[in-house]
Amino acid sequence: MEKQKQMVLFNLPATHCAICGRPLTDPESVRRGIGPICWSGGDGAEEQHSEPHDFTLFEPLADGVILKRDEVGVWTNVQHHVVVHSPTGFEWGYAGSGPADLALNIVQTLLNERGYTGERVDCYQGWCWDKAWELHQDLKFDIIARVPHEGATIPYELLSNWLTEHLTTEIPF
Repeated sequence: MEKQKQMVLFNLPATHCAICGRPLTDPESVRRGIGPICWSGGDGAEEQHSEPHDFTLFEPLADGVILKRDEVGVWTNVQHHVVVHSPTGFEWGYAGSGPADLALNIVQTLLNERGYTGERVDCYQGWCWDKAWELHQDLKFDIIARVPHEGATIPYELLSNWLTEHLTTEIPF
């Protein structure tokens, strides 16, 4: 399985079940790389989850936001911490819910890197900064929706400059 290969290549623990893609929280499941429902072979294990089917590439964002797809799913180096629009995962190449969640997580990450400490917005899963919430749809339309379906690498500098241009008010640090 690609997820298990990734664990071996990078010597990092699994963050999502290798079978269904659901986030792993139990230490034993993380060690195994497979969640308890899938491990037990429970009825409809894969169908029970509507969790993201996107996977994390452990590449630094300084190399740009990597977006690619294969038969397993979509791969990116953006952590999927916040879910609002698309519980089934990240996407790009159109202006839908998957691209909206990708844009939200990108803006959230960029704000975190800059030390942003504004108000929090509670989301379906997780939370985001108020400024990330305010800007993510613009990023989706400006950049994410324009990425080819097969994927691409969005230069970090492009995203950082985009954020700088869109920060029109004083932000708390």
